[in-house]
Amino acid sequence: MRKNLLTKNHVRVLTFIVITALYFACLAPFGNIIVKAHHSFTISSGIYRIPYANGTSVTANNDHHNHPNVLNRVDLGGGDLSTIVAAASGTIRGLVDKNGDSNDLGDGLAADGITPQDDSLEHGCLDSDTVAGGCSDYNNYVWIEHPNGEWTKYTHFATGSVTANGWSVGDTILVGQALGLQSDVGSASGSHLHFEVAAIPDSAPDPPFSALGGFIEPSWNVVTFVCFGEDNGDDDNDNLYTDGETYTAGPCANTAPTADAGGPYQVNEGSAVQLDGTGSNDPENALLTYTWSPATNLDDPSSATPTYNGIDDKVDNLTLTVSDAGGDVSLGSALTDSDETTVTVLNVAPTVTATGDSINEGTAATVRATFTDPGTQDTHTASIDWNDGSAPQNVSTAQLASGVNHVYGDNGVYNVLITVTDDDGGIGTDIAALTVANLAPTVSLNTSGAVSFPGGDYLIVEAGTALSSSAQGSDPGSDDLTFTWSAGEVNTYFNNGITADLPKSSLGIFPFMASDSINALYTSVGVENISVVLEDDDAGSDSASANVIVTGTAERTQGLGWWKHQFSGAGSPQIDAATAQGYLEIVNAVSGIFSETTSVMTTADVHAVLSPTGGDRRARARAELMRAWLQFASGAIDWDSTVLLKSGVTDFLALMTASEATISNPAATNAELQAVEQNLANVRRGE
Repeated sequence: MRKNLLTKNHVRVLTFIVITALYFACLAPFGNIIVKAHHSFTISSGIYRIPYANGTSVTANNDHHNHPNVLNRVDLGGGDLSTIVAAASGTIRGLVDKNGDSNDLGDGLAADGITPQDDSLEHGCLDSDTVAGGCSDYNNYVWIEHPNGEWTKYTHFATGSVTANGWSVGDTILVGQALGLQSDVGSASGSHLHFEVAAIPDSAPDPPFSALGGFIEPSWNVVTFVCFGEDNGDDDNDNLYTDGETYTAGPCANTAPTADAGGPYQVNEGSAVQLDGTGSNDPENALLTYTWSPATNLDDPSSATPTYNGIDDKVDNLTLTVSDAGGDVSLGSALTDSDETTVTVLNVAPTVTATGDSINEGTAATVRATFTDPGTQDTHTASIDWNDGSAPQNVSTAQLASGVNHVYGDNGVYNVLITVTDDDGGIGTDIAALTVANLAPTVSLNTSGAVSFPGGDYLIVEAGTALSSSAQGSDPGSDDLTFTWSAGEVNTYFNNGITADLPKSSLGIFPFMASDSINALYTSVGVENISVVLEDDDAGSDSASANVIVTGTAERTQGLGWWKHQFSGAGSPQIDAATAQGYLEIVNAVSGIFSETTSVMTTADVHAVLSPTGGDRRARARAELMRAWLQFASGAIDWDSTVLLKSGVTDFLALMTASEATISNPAATNAELQAVEQNLANVRRGE
């Protein structure tokens, strides 16, 4: 609670000012009355006791109207070597009490300029035979700064009496504590105390006094508002020193201080704010003691400016209590005042730091995040928005720190939003960038119907008949799949079964599998290829293919001479050149001899093979081999037909494979080769 007190002393001063103004106003018309001219002056803001030990009888020799040289000062006399005390509590800022010594600020010599100065001779220096130099060079001073910003100055101490009491610059002195002894040292006509009060402006130099003199600007000086006690000798009751009045020194009647807690204050949790109780004051300039409560979160609750540490968001009510105990004011007579203020601790959202991952589609990515929160008492929840259309996932902060996994079915860059929320609603976020790479699909062609010939594996279809083919595709991700066949057919399978994917379809089915089939119609005899390309919607692709033999549609086999005529290049063959070339392609494809060891690239080559001469059994066997393969190429013999031999029935393909093995064997005998020739000749009678 803030107290604004008007003391009895203040009332007296105000009464005096009003009465004096009325008095002068009434006398002004009477020209035959001489009124002493009063210059303007300022009353001090603080109340100062008479600066002498308790019980000392003190006379005002010169007041603020008639002080020599400079007004607004007073000269007080309490008797030679009377004890001078601090008129108010404060800090000693300047001290000179051996001004004539050579080790201080004087030249340390007597008037003859040779004899060392004796401290016992440092008294009234108006006698030029006593000291050397100006009188003011021998003044002894003390300057005290007070809590209200005013200063007091004390002059003419007995040499060494201040330091003899143990005082030095920077010491704190309480009201009523002894400073030194009254004397006539320096520029003094007799033993007295030269006393003055100055209100120092903010623009003043530091310090605001000269080492050998007074305050630097006399305009700062004010008239002291004095407390004289109950039986004080203040005849005119103006609470100002008046020339000729005699007073009894003693403590002031204590009045309560005024507490000022400052604020209200505001601080973020985890940070600190300095409280400021220095606006508190006391009419008698007491050095106040401070007590802040509750002391929780304060570094020093007895300081005028403690530091408050914001731990958690709240509004904290604090009370500052000040006491004026000290100096003339005993603990028993001390007065207190209290003031309340608030500190609002603001919540600070957590700070999140997230890390992403790089993966392939169809696999799990891991995100991690840590966070800091200056609110050490906060609790936290966390969530992850995976940026793939799925609902945000709630996780614990421990899970977040160790890593959380999530599978993505489609490639792209996903900006995963990590959110950490404290229990006060503070929200911190960070983005974890996830890079998901596309993987190409894979495709396989169904070649289960392929036939293994000595020259390789082939699917077989008769010209003019459709070949049924199928393929199986798979994508690690959730992409749409498109089958493009070499036969010209294109089919797309959507992951959602309805429409094409969006650029990122990470929530689809994965791995995604699809199959496709076609009926490919081949009209020309020869060797063909069937292939399929599987492409996902991100340009990844794979392909598969198989070789196809398209046989003719002949209904019966032909003799060796007939086949020689077809490839002779003469006469009128029963098959056209394109068909003959197609048959040749088939022979070269299925045989391991033509054209691996025996070149048959042209029809002339075929005619030559079909026309062996002499008794070359291997050539004769090759001729029958060529005729048998041509029977197959024409469609007259199926690959799975049977052939009737002397030894029994055998499969056509088995016979052809065994025959090529014998023909290719350099060690084969003529008898073995002749047997091959005879067996192959039976192919024309195959069923």
